[in-house]
Amino acid sequence: MSAKVAVLVTLAFAVLVAAPAAAWFFFSAPAEASRLRFSNEGTDLAASDVESALKELNQRVKKMEGGHSALQSALLVEQGQLGTVRSAVEERQAATEARIEALEGKVSQAVRTRRRLEYSDGASSSALGASYSRLRDIGSFTKGASQTGVVLTWNTHIDAMGEPGTFCDFQLRVDGRPDEEAEGGGGRAVVYVPPNATGGSSPVTVAALFARLGQGHHTVGVWLRGTSRECLENYGNFPRAVIVEEGP
Repeated sequence: MSAKVAVLVTLAFAVLVAAPAAAWFFFSAPAEASRLRFSNEGTDLAASDVESALKELNQRVKKMEGGHSALQSALLVEQGQLGTVRSAVEERQAATEARIEALEGKVSQAVRTRRRLEYSDGASSSALGASYSRLRDIGSFTKGASQTGVVLTWNTHIDAMGEPGTFCDFQLRVDGRPDEEAEGGGGRAVVYVPPNATGGSSPVTVAALFARLGQGHHTVGVWLRGTSRECLENYGNFPRAVIVEEGP
């Protein structure tokens, strides 16, 4: 018998022997695992063989995976609820800030502000008539809000020179317009030449209200009319002032 034939016979014999052995291994493994003892001391497993222990461990893994999925679902729900709460908080914060801003605006309107317009030079005029004409400007101020009103208080000294019974009528104005809240126009100071005299003189305090004055820059001035020969304001150049008060 040749060498090649001997090799072929040997291989054929090996295949015939290996095939039954492999079949026995695969088909008998579960049965063998169920017969293998498992020592569960030191564990919390109830199984006493390897196959039961593997099944028990598999069930526990599936249970843990189910619990993990439930935790993920609960976390997603909580994240959604947290987002809703955050949106509600942001909306409330925005509404609160808007209310605070509105309240600050009301408070700023409720607070009165005062300014002093000071001057010391005198003014006079001999060009008098029945209608008011501009005598002088005293100073300027800026009105902070459109809803507020302005009250002017003026302290000065006025003189009238001429025949007895003649007069000088001074009027405090803003931007050339009088206080229209009073009948005939407010903010007036009048001095007469008394009988048997050539002139009249008087200290005066004048108040004028401008309730509908717009927001922004404004000029305070004095206008004049009369029948005297000459009218004088602040003769002697003393320190004088107009108090500008803005408020509700």
